[in-house]
Amino acid sequence: MNNTFHVKDIVEKGLGSIGKIKILKALAEEKKLLTVYGLHKKTYLKREDIKRNLAELVKIEWVIEHKISTNLYSINRENAYVQRLVLFFYETGYIDNI
Repeated sequence: MNNTFHVKDIVEKGLGSIGKIKILKALAEEKKLLTVYGLHKKTYLKREDIKRNLAELVKIEWVIEHKISTNLYSINRENAYVQRLVLFFYETGYIDNI
C-alpha cells in the first residue's frame, strides 16, 4: 500500500463520491477488464468524471490500470480494503456476485 496515505485518507479518497462507488461496483461485478467507455456504459457517468475518479482510485491502489493498446481497468482484488468493500457490497445486495 502506498505509504504516503493514512487509512483515513485512503477511505475518504476511495469512497469520496457516488461516481467512485459506481465505478467500484461496475468493476467488482466484471470478471473482464473494462475501458473508460465500458465504464461509461455501465455507470452512465461522464467520461471526464470517470477518468478523474479512476486516476484517484489507481493512486490508492483500489483499481489497477492495464496499459495495453488502450487503457483497461480492473478492481484490485488483492487489496485488503477492496476485499472488504466488495464483501460489503455483496452482503448488502449492492452487487450480485463476487
